[in-house]
Amino acid sequence: MYKQTIGDYMKDIDVIYKGEILKLTRFWGNDKLCLWIKDPKQIKMPKMEFVGGYPNEYCIFLENLSSEELKEIKTIDGKVLNFEEFNITK
Repeated sequence: MYKQTIGDYMKDIDVIYKGEILKLTRFWGNDKLCLWIKDPKQIKMPKMEFVGGYPNEYCIFLENLSSEELKEIKTIDGKVLNFEEFNITK
C-alpha cells in the first residue's frame, strides 16, 4: 500500500460509491473530505453539490453521509474503505 498522506496533505484516492468511481479528496474551499466527480454525468447523484465557479466542480461531502452510506465507499478493488488504514480522518 502506498502512503495516502504526505505531511498534512492528503493524496487523492479513487473510490467506488453507489457504483460510480469518484475521487476521495479534500475540498479546496474548506478542507473537508468529499467525493469529487470524475464524469459530468455524476452530478445527478444523491447529495452531490455544486461547489465551485467552474461547471465541473461538484462533490459529496462525507459529513453529509450517514454511517451506513459511509460504509458504501469502497476501494477500487471493492473492499470497504477503512479510513484509519488510509490515515484519513473525517
